[in-house]
Amino acid sequence: MQNIDDTSRAQETRFSAKIRHLTTPQLGDRQEGLAKWRERILFAVLATTLTLSLAAFVPAIVVGVRERLWELVVVDSTVYLAAWLLFIFRGLRYEIRATIAVLLVYLVGLNVCIEVGLFSGGPAYLFTYAILAGLLLGLKAAVLTVTLNAITIVSVGYLISGGHLPGEHVYFSSMERALAAGASYILLNAVSAVSAAVLVRGLHRITTRQKELTAELSAEKTELIDTRRKLNAEIEERRRSEKALCQREAQYRLLTESVNDVIFTLDLEMNYTYVSPSVERLQGWQPQEMLGANIATTLPPHSLELAAQTLLSQLALSEATGDFHRSVVLEIELLRKDGSTVWSEVTAGFLLGDDGKPTAILGVSRDISERLKVQQEREALQEQLARSKKMEALGLLAGGVAHDLNNVLSGIVSYPDLLLLDMDESSPLYKPISSIRQSGQKAAAIVQDLLTLARRGVVSAEVLNLNALIQEYLISPEHKTLMTFHQAVQVCTDLEADRPNIGGSEVHLKKTVMNLVSNAAEAQPKGGTITITTRIRYLDRPIEGYDRVAEGEYVILSVSDQGEGIAAVDLPRIFEPFYTKKVMGRSGTGLGMAVVWGTVQDHRGYIDVQSKLGQGTTFSLYLPTTTMDVQAHNAPLPLENFTGQGQTILVVDDVSEQREMAVSLLTRLNYQASVVSSGEAAIAFLHNHEVDLLVLDMIMDPGMDGLDTYQAICVSRPGQKAIIASGFAETERVRKALDLGAGPYVKKPYTIEKIGLAIRQALTGKS
Repeated sequence: MQNIDDTSRAQETRFSAKIRHLTTPQLGDRQEGLAKWRERILFAVLATTLTLSLAAFVPAIVVGVRERLWELVVVDSTVYLAAWLLFIFRGLRYEIRATIAVLLVYLVGLNVCIEVGLFSGGPAYLFTYAILAGLLLGLKAAVLTVTLNAITIVSVGYLISGGHLPGEHVYFSSMERALAAGASYILLNAVSAVSAAVLVRGLHRITTRQKELTAELSAEKTELIDTRRKLNAEIEERRRSEKALCQREAQYRLLTESVNDVIFTLDLEMNYTYVSPSVERLQGWQPQEMLGANIATTLPPHSLELAAQTLLSQLALSEATGDFHRSVVLEIELLRKDGSTVWSEVTAGFLLGDDGKPTAILGVSRDISERLKVQQEREALQEQLARSKKMEALGLLAGGVAHDLNNVLSGIVSYPDLLLLDMDESSPLYKPISSIRQSGQKAAAIVQDLLTLARRGVVSAEVLNLNALIQEYLISPEHKTLMTFHQAVQVCTDLEADRPNIGGSEVHLKKTVMNLVSNAAEAQPKGGTITITTRIRYLDRPIEGYDRVAEGEYVILSVSDQGEGIAAVDLPRIFEPFYTKKVMGRSGTGLGMAVVWGTVQDHRGYIDVQSKLGQGTTFSLYLPTTTMDVQAHNAPLPLENFTGQGQTILVVDDVSEQREMAVSLLTRLNYQASVVSSGEAAIAFLHNHEVDLLVLDMIMDPGMDGLDTYQAICVSRPGQKAIIASGFAETERVRKALDLGAGPYVKKPYTIEKIGLAIRQALTGKS
């Protein structure tokens, strides 16, 4: 369309020249016409400047005043005022006014270069100043102004580089590039200014030419009309196409510059030919820094190999099928400018030429770091949930076994107590019965492990000092026995100086410490060091580990070893019962780490495990802190302090052995005991009898449990005293019974001291 317009304008020019020939004035008149046009150009320049410069002048003055750039304020104000004076006082000679106008533009450009630097609008003013000089004052003025521009640019650049003027001084990586850029600037300025001057001179010469064109005028006019008529439709069509193209380009530019995703194009050698501005947010590079670079500079090796293989495979498939319109999607890591990486979802396809063959590659990169993080967190939570459900199922099984074992062990633990009370130590049966009692207690300890696994093992929640508990374990016979099997292992401690107090069960926590130390010792068959550490730490946000630890204040118990470590494939199963890589029998019951897991769960805590093969293992237990102080333990009381005075007690239990054992204990404690085997039988018994106290088993199958029984009894006998007995820890139903007025809670298998103290507290209200 440009060629068509040029042809049309050329014909119009020739036609207009012939018209002017008919009324050609004398030389003086022609010179006067040129001066008028120059005056009009000066007037147009001043009018446009004064009209549009407000948009630049006012903000510049505001910025200059706010940032105390007084020289900039003075220069801008002076230039603006001078422009007005030149516009108003037209009586001055044209040459003076034109020279002043040109110098004003130079003054603005020079001041901007000095105040802001060469990477500013200053060079643009200088560029314009030279062109205006050529237009308004002629070729000599153009040459002089270009020369002055060169001197100005070099001088300002030198002063800035030497630190004598403000502004950036490192523009190019080498002096050669700086000289080349400066020379190019002056060359373009010279070409533009001289061209403008030559154009004016040429116009002047045209106006002085005088040729006879009258004969050709009619033919030229006719030709011009015909040509315009033929070309009008094509010009209009091309203008519409050009307008539509510009609109599409603007839309595409707006799209690529506004979306968060990075849009890029590559040639078939994998060199970047376009990158959208959002690449700076994603990878840290400016778009121009990536142009011409190969993708090998922006992808780590594994991502580069994957991307190359994928694109080559897609190209081969497309060539085989003839379908080049399919795109590929892959998740890869991208290199950032600072050397780090970011995960991205890249969608890429081929751009096709007129022959339908690929000429380039179009791609879109999307940051998926947050999506992957959420996905990983979700997977971790799902894994933890599955692990918890698995442990809950195992715990349910263990709880059922423990309940039955408790009933069996009651006789083994309780009857020896009764027998030994009436037996002298010199009796030949004293030692065997003591052994039976000790075996029963050991079996009861295993049952406690099962109950802990079932998360039904924590009976009490007393305030404990974790440091004191650790130190008590380290001087215990159990620890000394363990160390005899691992004489090459040393134990050292690093305990928090402040009070690391927690609420929980001393028995279970001490056993947890024992199991962790035992596990660490077993992990170091050739010797090493076990380090026990306690720390108080407040988490202001959750942390991810083996468990997801919620925010809060914790005492962190860490047990570290220098052993063989745990393989990643084994980590998810280390807390399962009987899952061990050690020798069964020598290393314990196989419940040690399961007990640790159950204890931590019962104490509303969390576990983290850090381990690498050959580098040891660290177990960290996060246990909630308490601000309460540790209470001193009461000394054991003599039997006489908790014997009864003949009060009547009804024992309600569905296991006959438990009923018989309870009667024996209560009789020995000077109580009158009656027994029934169910809650329904207890209600019927109390219709015709009164008792001072009920001993209620919590779990009775089939029929009513302890809570249902007590609720029914309280309807007909409000205020009936009772205690709850169970092989499990406190449950929600136990707590409801206690809220109804039931007395202390006693855990099976109970000893004579435990049952005696509970009954005394329920009857007298004294602990």
